[in-house]
Amino acid sequence: MPSDSVPPNAGANAIRIRGARQNNLKNLSLDIPHHELVVVTGVSGSGKSSLVFDTLYAEGQRRYVETFSPYARQFLDRMDKPQVDRIEGVPPAIAIDQTNPVRTSRSTVGTMTELADHFKLLYARAAKLHCRCCGKPVSRDTPATIFEDLSARVAAAGDPRLVVSFPVTVPGNFSDEEITGLLAQQGYTRIHARDGDRLQVVQDRFQENLANLQKLLQPK
Repeated sequence: MPSDSVPPNAGANAIRIRGARQNNLKNLSLDIPHHELVVVTGVSGSGKSSLVFDTLYAEGQRRYVETFSPYARQFLDRMDKPQVDRIEGVPPAIAIDQTNPVRTSRSTVGTMTELADHFKLLYARAAKLHCRCCGKPVSRDTPATIFEDLSARVAAAGDPRLVVSFPVTVPGNFSDEEITGLLAQQGYTRIHARDGDRLQVVQDRFQENLANLQKLLQPK
């Protein structure tokens, strides 16, 4: 649309392009809303790339490069200033064209722009880890919190006996007798329970009291 047909205050939360004349654009003016997926379509030669890459992205990239020191700018690729009256509301821009040389099926916008590395750091620092089996939040334990949890479980069950076990999966090409024999050679002679192909091997047994729990929680 002609530049004089767009109200001056239109698109407060948008990218405002006024009087774009790059390549085959004819004094084009438009507002592109922020935080929305916008698709530019048209026949070949209608000016899609001139608008998106040579005008919008070129201006966003040029402004981004200008935030660096003169020394750093000499190592960065800079695009020419587009032929446009003005562009307002341009955020930092990333452009991926159709001639990208990456040829792996696992490539995404995040991997090609290296944003995925920053997201990994963000998730590691800010995310809350949950158990993939039960869905409960994973928290850091201390001997004091373990003692409190065991005491609460003992009180709820009404049984002071505690069994510390660890799982051992029985491979398909081994029998239970062969696995229990190998465990017995290492000193593990008691099996607490079996769940499918997994054995719960007894590591130790306790009666719930302060002395026994402190012994259990001592580092070995």
